[in-house]
Amino acid sequence: MASWRFYQGLRAEWRWYRLDETGNVVAESDQGFSELPGCMANAETAGFDGHTFQVYTRKPGDLPEPKEAAPPTATAALRTDEPQESITPPGKPPPK
Repeated sequence: MASWRFYQGLRAEWRWYRLDETGNVVAESDQGFSELPGCMANAETAGFDGHTFQVYTRKPGDLPEPKEAAPPTATAALRTDEPQESITPPGKPPPK
């Protein structure tokens, strides 16, 4: 008898797997689903009838912690010198 398993992955998306009598995967979802009912509905297209299945969900602590962004390896040099020439708006005297 084949069994069905529904897993919530690391990205909190749901996927289904159909296993044969020896535990080998014989079919699986080709996409992730945001909710379990949508995943189960998709499994129905592969023969899932709502009997003999297992659900594996993750607790919030099971999800990996977000990684901090790596510090930049190079920084742009800041210009601190004054411009060589300045533009004077029309009608104003040039700076002294």
